[in-house]
This record gives sequence, structure tokens and C-alpha cells, in this order.
Amino acid sequence: MPHFLELISPHIHSIGVEATRGWIGPTRIIYNQALVLVEQGACETRFEGVAPIVNEPGSFIIKPCNWRHSANQTSRGKIVLRWMHFDWAYQEPPLLPSMPVNCYFPGKPRSELVRHAPEFIPADRIFHGPIPAPASTLQAFDRLGERWNNGTARERASCRALLLEILVDLLGEQTGYLPKSDNSRNETGDAQRHLASRIRERLNRMLDDVKTARLPLEEELTKLGFSYPHLCRVFTHAYGISPLTYYNSMRMERAQLLLRDTLHPVNEIALKTGFASPAYFTRLFTKYTGRSPRDYRNAS
Repeated sequence: MPHFLELISPHIHSIGVEATRGWIGPTRIIYNQALVLVEQGACETRFEGVAPIVNEPGSFIIKPCNWRHSANQTSRGKIVLRWMHFDWAYQEPPLLPSMPVNCYFPGKPRSELVRHAPEFIPADRIFHGPIPAPASTLQAFDRLGERWNNGTARERASCRALLLEILVDLLGEQTGYLPKSDNSRNETGDAQRHLASRIRERLNRMLDDVKTARLPLEEELTKLGFSYPHLCRVFTHAYGISPLTYYNSMRMERAQLLLRDTLHPVNEIALKTGFASPAYFTRLFTKYTGRSPRDYRNAS
């Protein structure tokens, strides 16, 4: 029989990010499957009948449906979790946003809402462990979340392919589908990946605020305590592109959404995405998309 990663065709219900302190997940069962990526902080999940599972930074867990469990943060400070509810393959009825995903104890689960994994998924196994490539996986998850929550119908449809790629990356080596990597996970490598993740998080936060979006990258990134050239080397090694290229790419994706989904004039969109000069914004947008902002909006 083929490996189960060749048989899955995942379908997404919902995607989100949680950044908080003192996080507690009360006792519950979930009706579908839940993928959780831990970027920062640590937590412990307790399933009935198995030993507690501890997730450190840069790790993941896939929580099976209909298995009572609870969870809580075990680290101090902030914890950052990326989560997704999904099915391993298409089921009837199809996943709808209105469908509940949890039943909290002592409530009684509704059996008709439980979405069991297909028979080819290993039974009674809770997939968890370190994320093989944390930086690229978190970047892919953020791209997936942006498409799913804000994209067009075509972009949302493509999310299934991106989720499949993420699942293969997470489970391929662990389940024997992919050969083991020769690259050892040493402390230096982990520290570099963590720093790259902090750079990406800082860039994302900058873009979320109109005031910080226009600030020079060097000025903001060096607040992390390292020289700008060093930060650029670390980021480029982790993601394959420079911080500036990543930031401009995120600005252009945000601009495309604003052009398509709002009536804001082009000069206002330029300001919202961190460009003081609408002319420079137009040149960069045209270079990035092959169309001017006006042409892009008219074609959307």
C-alpha cells in the first residue's frame, strides 16, 4: 500500500495565530484534526491514556479528532502558536466555516460532527516533534494563512497544495517517507534559525502599523542587538532572500489585497504599505506584478 502521505488530500477549515501569555487550553475534544506550530515559548498537551507531550520552540503537534485532551503553557513570557483545523482528505459533508471545531468538557460531543481520519492514516498515533526546517515552514504557513483568510477563490484553492507541502515537510522524515537529512541540528544552527524567525516577526509587525511601515529597515532591525549586515546574512541563509526583498514582497502582497478589496486611492495604499512616494510605489508594484496599480485594480 502506498505511504499515507501519497494518499492525503487535505482540506482546511480555519487558520490562525495566537500570541499570548499564560496560555491554557481547557479539556476538550476536537471534531476534526488540529495542527499546531510552536514558534515561541513551550507548552504541554495531555491526552487521555498517553504520556504528556511537551512542545518546545520550533516544534509541532497534530491533534487527532475525538480524543479528550488539555494543554497549557509551561514557559514564562509570551507563547506564539500557529494553528489550523483540517481534514486529511475530503469528507461529506464538506468543511464549512459555521461548523464547530471543539466540544469542551463536560459537554457531550455530537457524534455526527466527528470527522474521523481515513483508514490509511496510522491509528492512535499523535504526530509531534521538532519542525525539520522551522524558518521555511513558518514562512509557508504565514503565506498560507494570508491566502486562506484574505485571498481570492483561486488563492484559497491553492492553499490545499501548500498545506500538503507543509505536512510532507513535517512528517516525511519522521514516518520514513523521506530519507533522513544529514544536517545535524546543533545549537548554533538553532540559534540562527531563531534569530531569523525574530527578524521575520519584526518585519511583519512593522507592516501592520502605518507609522512603522515607513521606518528604515536598518534602524528597526538593529534593535534586535546585532549589526544590520549580520542580520541580513542570517535571514538570507534561512529564507533564501534578503530582509528587504521579503519586506517588499509582503508590501506588494498587501497592496494587491488593498487594490482588489478596497476603494482606497493608489497614493493612500502606497502610504498604508510604507511608501512615502506614490511614484516609487507604482514603479516597484509594476516591477513586482507586471502591471501598474491602476491596471491591476481594473483587471481584478
